[in-house]
Amino acid sequence: LQYEGTADLDTASNPVDEVFAAVTRFRSSRDFMALMRYIARFPNYSAFNGLLLYLQNPSATYVATARTWAQKFRRKPRRDAKPLVILAPMAPILFLFDMQDTEGAPVPTNLLRPREVDGQLLGKIYTNTVHNAALHGIAVYETTLANGETDTASRITPALRKKFEDLNLKKDTSYLILTDKTQNLEDRYASLSYELGHIFCSHLGIDRHAWWPERRDLDISGEEIEADAVAYLVCSRSGFRAGSGNYLINYSEAHPEIPLISINAVIQAMGYIEDMGKHRWKSPKKHR
Repeated sequence: LQYEGTADLDTASNPVDEVFAAVTRFRSSRDFMALMRYIARFPNYSAFNGLLLYLQNPSATYVATARTWAQKFRRKPRRDAKPLVILAPMAPILFLFDMQDTEGAPVPTNLLRPREVDGQLLGKIYTNTVHNAALHGIAVYETTLANGETDTASRITPALRKKFEDLNLKKDTSYLILTDKTQNLEDRYASLSYELGHIFCSHLGIDRHAWWPERRDLDISGEEIEADAVAYLVCSRSGFRAGSGNYLINYSEAHPEIPLISINAVIQAMGYIEDMGKHRWKSPKKHR
């Protein structure tokens, strides 16, 4: 006997996607956008840990360890406080407490203020990302797009290589991203994150550089939602909005439910793009 929803569960290849296939409320556009905004509010924690926090306390505002609350804010967990569990580097788990579950000295007025990023830092993030993309066989070029044209990511084919022969693409280039150089830096970075989201979510397939798994039979709307979710999280967690998330927001307002997507692919892609902006690498950080 096959129960309703079993087919969706069969498509889940990891525990994260299995949860999202099983718990149908996450297919609600409203709940999905709430999750995206929640993960964006915690840039100091990985997106995966943001997901874990959301599953435990979707109303959390600011979280920290008991030690941090005591040493930095002169506060302590309440007697009935509920610890929140996340994964920690160099340790199995870490226990956090939400601000609403602590008591003591008044919290700083700017504690919940969104992160801001200055232009100089964003410039470094952008150039680091372009450099590291090349290590994965992804060429990024800024150009003046004609009216009606949009930024795009393409899989390199002989025909495409011939079309853009003036770019002198390297032999091992597998993907090409074109961005509009007339845009400001924030919008260019948002566009770059969106196109990298398409590539890292496997919407353009895989090649020998790929650390991401191959995925087949993807829904077009689902692909757009995944890529836009990646860009929305990357930009929001970096401290700016730019034009990211427009498709995602418009779709959620027009449709009560989103198609079945891979939240795991979104989180993996977003985390990798964040890492790409931090330093210039000598080789890719992930391999198949």
